[in-house]
Amino acid sequence: MPRMPPDTSKHLASRHAVKRVLDRQKVVTVSKRFDHGHVTTRVLVGGEYYEVDNRQLDLLEMGRSPAQLGIEPVAHH
Repeated sequence: MPRMPPDTSKHLASRHAVKRVLDRQKVVTVSKRFDHGHVTTRVLVGGEYYEVDNRQLDLLEMGRSPAQLGIEPVAHH
């Protein structure tokens, strides 16, 4: 009995999903600061440091760029 060819569409979809994950920008949390019930997170994205709130952090982790969010890098110490 002849073998059935593998389902290439599933294989290609899987490879594309892996590529999307690998291409996604890396967002590294460096520190969190808690002040009067507000959280500010310092993150490293693309070699630059940014201070963001929780919403901006969520958007960065979903793939938005700092430029799309209108945030500027901060000096790190």
